[in-house]
This record gives sequence, structure tokens and C-alpha cells, in this order.
Amino acid sequence: MHHRRSSLWIGIAAINGLIATILSALGAHALPDTLSEASRSFFETATNFHMFHTLAMFGAALYLRTSDQALAKWSCIFYQLGIFGFSCSLYWRVFMGEGSLGPFHWITPIGGLTLILAWLCLAIAAFRGAK
Repeated sequence: MHHRRSSLWIGIAAINGLIATILSALGAHALPDTLSEASRSFFETATNFHMFHTLAMFGAALYLRTSDQALAKWSCIFYQLGIFGFSCSLYWRVFMGEGSLGPFHWITPIGGLTLILAWLCLAIAAFRGAK
């Protein structure tokens, strides 16, 4: 059962890595010249966080393969939600314009907090597994 669950998360991490790589290439070679420096910075932050947390999700999925820690699974879930909330909201802002999130402007910081929660879950799972 652990292998099936971890394989799913490894696959999700791989798709995230694929998307983050494509978007990084887009950012390096095809962003419109009309984008402001702030938008370019947001895009770079989004792709960096996307990739770093994709790799963290991959590590958590590998840990899930050998562990019976429910927190390792929750870590994967929170990484995915955090990537969606943080990075995707920044991508949206870059391409749709500042203020385009409207009443949903809170998604970006909530996504960041969700990434922090993912790291916390993974740390607790690892320390519990070390006992």
C-alpha cells in the first residue's frame, strides 16, 4: 500500500517538475518585454518556489515509501496545495495584472503558510520515525 501511495505522489511531483521547468524556460526566453521588473521578479519567485517545493514533495513521497507516517502523506498534500496557492497565484498575477486576484488576494500568503505547514509535517514525521 505504501508503494502505491508514494508512487502517486512521485508522479504528481514529476508533473510539477515538468510544469516548473517549462515555466522557467518561458520566463527565461519568452516573457513579454512589456512586463515590469516587479512582475518578472514575481515570476522568478513563483518558478523557484514551484521547483524547490516540487523537489521537497518528491523527497516526502520517497519517505512515505518506507514510512508509515500519515504526516508524510499530509506533507505531500500540503506541498501540492501550497504550490497551487503560492506559485499559481503569482503566475496569475504576472499574466493577468496586479490586483487581478481581487478578493482572492489572500491565496498567495495562505499558499506560503501551507508550504511552511508541509515542511513542519515532514520534520515531525522524520523525527517520529527516528525514535
